[in-house]
Amino acid sequence: MRLSHSPRALLLLTGLLGAPLAACDTPSGVPRAVPADGAARVVIPAKGTASTLDVGSWNIEWFGDASNGPANETLQLSNARDVIGGADLDIWGVAEIVSQTQFNTLESQLSGYSGVLASESTVTNGSTYYAASEQKVGILYRSSIATLLGAKVILTANDADFAGRPPLEARLRVTLNGATEDIVVIVLHMKAFDDLAGWTRRQAAGTALKSYIDTTWPTQKVIVVGDWNDDVDTSITSGQASPYQNFVSDAADYLFPTRALSLAGIASTTGYSDMIDHHLVTNDLSATYVANSAQVYRVDSYISSYASTTSDHYPVLSRYTFGSGGGSTAGVTVTAPNGGESWAAGSARSITWTSTGVTNLKLEYTLNGSTWSVITASTPASAGSYAWTVPSTTSTTAKVRVTDASVSTRTDASDGVFSITASSTPASVTVNEIMANEPGSTTAAEYVEIVNLGGTSASIGGWTLSDAAGVKHTFAAGTTLAAGKAIVVFGGAAGIPVGLANAVSASTGTLALGNSGDSVILKDGSGVVKFTYAYPSSLAGTDGVSMNRSPDASATGSWVLHTALGSLSSSPGVRANGVAF
Repeated sequence: MRLSHSPRALLLLTGLLGAPLAACDTPSGVPRAVPADGAARVVIPAKGTASTLDVGSWNIEWFGDASNGPANETLQLSNARDVIGGADLDIWGVAEIVSQTQFNTLESQLSGYSGVLASESTVTNGSTYYAASEQKVGILYRSSIATLLGAKVILTANDADFAGRPPLEARLRVTLNGATEDIVVIVLHMKAFDDLAGWTRRQAAGTALKSYIDTTWPTQKVIVVGDWNDDVDTSITSGQASPYQNFVSDAADYLFPTRALSLAGIASTTGYSDMIDHHLVTNDLSATYVANSAQVYRVDSYISSYASTTSDHYPVLSRYTFGSGGGSTAGVTVTAPNGGESWAAGSARSITWTSTGVTNLKLEYTLNGSTWSVITASTPASAGSYAWTVPSTTSTTAKVRVTDASVSTRTDASDGVFSITASSTPASVTVNEIMANEPGSTTAAEYVEIVNLGGTSASIGGWTLSDAAGVKHTFAAGTTLAAGKAIVVFGGAAGIPVGLANAVSASTGTLALGNSGDSVILKDGSGVVKFTYAYPSSLAGTDGVSMNRSPDASATGSWVLHTALGSLSSSPGVRANGVAF
């Protein structure tokens, strides 16, 4: 809706205008009791199908806030449960959720669904940017087909542009119609109001969002859903183009399936004539969009006094083919080398990829960006990796390419160039990643990741790792670090993840890295400093998020929060994208 939904915005405007603003409709319906067994009181016809990926978004007005929106919280909960459960969709992006308890109750009453709210402790950055009393975004998904791989609050630098509600990004692994594929779902709630200030902040948020997706997920299937608080044909702000024209104009890379509803004059709220709740998909997903499936679901036809008992927004739906039973989603994605790596000529390396619906792959490489040489004409796609002897020719513009051996249009190459260095390159040992602010309070999970960026093996027995207070670890005699490999020193053995073989615990029993700033110093056995870095508190202030070189595995790269490099909050012993060194 055009009124501000943000508590921060309401407080600011109250101070400016001298009077509180009414945020939502005043309830007028007669309260109904919810059955103790959670049985549906309203029958909502199903809209999902067994063979498609069905996605919904819904602003459930001030959900769980007795002081705003629908006054009867029990009735609103009952209606929300009946809508989501009855519509029978696979994924829901929800907005304007205030109460964690109410959200948990909703989730518990939805058979077969799991979910997460942006403020939950399992969401990276969540508790930092969302307080208990604020409106939050969240996701619900059918647990029989989807698994949550990770969730984080993104674009936090643009918190004000998003009206204090930065988006929630959830990575889901979906299995449907015999196919398994990872997708990214971003749930947002943009700045409200039809004034120029509101439009300006929405435009800034849209610009930041597009830059983020272009950079972070250039080849991934991404869907962005939620309350955009503006239209995509022309703005609700008089005389202005849509603040999301940057997406509309980039038709090669993005599609608003809901734009057709805007052009048809369909409204997504109970009080205004505009279409302000939208679904946006990347080109990697748009080809699977089921034509004309986007719709505003007018559940007010089934719920009495809907606007005053349930929400001032209607649910919005769209559907996508998925797997062998619902259209082609076959494809491949290179994961390593994907740009920025330095591999020694003649060394043994692994080319890795992900694939869906592909049997065999052709692998190729280029040293100059234009001439491609075949590595193998056919290798099983299911293997996910291929042992490759790096060519003896040095290059700073190398890439690899993987292609479906049967369908040449299904192909992907490294996102960026990598380097092939002379095999005689000496060892070059440095620090690549530091976890100073461990997840929770288990200090054993602090760690320092050390990598050998050179072309020959390094003997690091007797080397020491210190912080500002003194030596914390001495490497055992005989320890070697192979070219291109990493070793991780953890604060204690209890902090080493299960299955991580290239890790040791600190010989003193602790690292004790400071969260308000500290130093990490690596010296060789003769006491010569090989690496030293005094990190600031800004890189150690987020619980469970490490600091990492940018670019990853670069001897001269700057230091950034790990979340600036991709979807992972940390990556001990592996590259920043999760791929093995």
